Parts: sequence; structure tokens; C-alpha cells
Amino acid sequence: MQYIIGIDSGGTSTEAAAYDKDGKALATAKTGFGNPLINKEKAIEHLEKAIEDIFKKLGRKNCSHIIFGLAGLDSGNFKEELEGHFQKYDSSITFLNDAWLAYFALLQNKEGILVISGTGSIAMGIKDGRKYRAGGWGNLLGDEGSAYAIALQMIKNSLIAYDKGKSSISFLNRELLNELHAKTIFEVVQFVYQHKKDEVAALAKVVVKAADQQDAEAIAILRSAGQDLALLVKELIEKMAFQNQLSIAVTGSVLEKNQIVFEQFFSNIKELPLEIEVIKKEVSNSIGAYYYLQSLAEGE
Repeated sequence: MQYIIGIDSGGTSTEAAAYDKDGKALATAKTGFGNPLINKEKAIEHLEKAIEDIFKKLGRKNCSHIIFGLAGLDSGNFKEELEGHFQKYDSSITFLNDAWLAYFALLQNKEGILVISGTGSIAMGIKDGRKYRAGGWGNLLGDEGSAYAIALQMIKNSLIAYDKGKSSISFLNRELLNELHAKTIFEVVQFVYQHKKDEVAALAKVVVKAADQQDAEAIAILRSAGQDLALLVKELIEKMAFQNQLSIAVTGSVLEKNQIVFEQFFSNIKELPLEIEVIKKEVSNSIGAYYYLQSLAEGE
């Protein structure tokens, strides 16, 4: 029986799954991080182990395609090197940005838009066979509506209050100081400059907890994030010229797990003069490999 392998590789783990011609999962494997920007040699080692684990279960001769969804693919200069390295397998090899793998996993072969909001954010779409994107420029240049942006806005609010000479600190500011075991705002600034973006983004949980306690400042930050994500979609719609109907898929921890962000996002989106279908479901991104190959076959 012929099968394909879809690999979803991120900064934390690599998940691989084999699928038959009908999209039925035959076997799975999970290894360590697969983002070459973290450590290229280790990432390759983890990717190879995921593939070999599948081969042990199903045999290597019947694997026709291996589709990699790689985090960091657009940021590094390692695509050609990886293509050369994995040519040792007899299977056809394809490398995609992990976000596009997620697009095909959620939207399958539909035209539409995918919005991702986790540590970072991006919106991407396909129409008439052409790919589009908005956002996704990283924490220094964008990532509006992401966990990083939420955490950063909380910190900026604290700095603005300090600059204005406010004698009392807000509830959210106090929660931030407590989270970092800090006594002053200067220690917070030091944390931002000395830690990686995912560690800063993790501070978004402080905003979420404060919002759960009905803190107005925290709720405003989360609503603003939802508005920013909706703006990414509106920018794409303008470029893609959708009319009448539109499918929008959402994924990433911010949109999936935070009701305030999602509700604000959806509220802004439903104002558009389109019949909108919002797709929000849990699915393994590795299945995107199956639908990606289907889309190629349909385009022939």
C-alpha cells in the first residue's frame, strides 16, 4: 500500500503522520523540535528520526511523498541544503512553510484565508491558485494580535504610566511585577531585553488571568488584539478581491483559547459584506500534506 508522510515541525516538537490515498492515518511519530533556526543539526536529526519511525512501521519502499512543514523556512537560507540532504530517500520531497501546511490542514482544497495567532501572527490565503499573505513579519516589525504583542502592550502600558508619574500602579502592572518577581519596572524592561521572544510572549498569560478577573485594562488589550487580527484579514480580502462567500480558518493558542480575542475578531469580521464561514477545529497539521498533494493533482 502506497502512502505519504506529512511532517509538522515547530520550535518545540516534530509530528509526523502517514496517510493512504484516502487520507486515512496509518501511523504517527513524534520527536523533538524541527526548526533549523534553533539548531540545524539537531533539527535534521529529529526530522530523520520521525521519518525512520514511520518507515519502521510501514516500510520505506511504499512511501511516495514526504512533505515537510517547516517553521523558519522563510527566515533561513537552508532550504537547498535540506533538499539535498533528504534526497537520500527515494520518496518525492517537498518543503513548505509550516503555516501553509496548517492552511491545507484546515481549509483542505478550499479557497480562503487562514489566520494564525500564537507567539507570532500571520494571515494567508489562496485564490485562483495564487498565494497571498499579510503580517508575519516577526516580533520586531509586526506580529500584531499575537501573544507577543499582547504581552508587549501590557509592558508598554506600565512604562507609559511610569513616564506620566502616576503614583499608584494598576492591577495589571502589579500582576506583571508579581509574575516576574520584580520590584520595579526597570526589572521588567531588563527581562524583555534579556529573554527570547517566546519567553516574553508567555507573559500574555498575565493579561488573560487579569481579564478573567474583569480587569478593564487587560480586557482592552485582548480586544485590541482581536481587532488587529481582523485587520489582517481585511487587508487580505482587499488584495484577493473575494466576493459573496469566504471561508476563514483560525488557529494558534491566542485565537483558539482566548474567547475575548476570538469574539472581538469575529465581531469585526462579520461586519464585512460577505457570507463568512469560520473554521475553528482541532486537527493535526500533518494532514495538510494530503490535501496539498490533492490540490496539485487538481491543478494539473
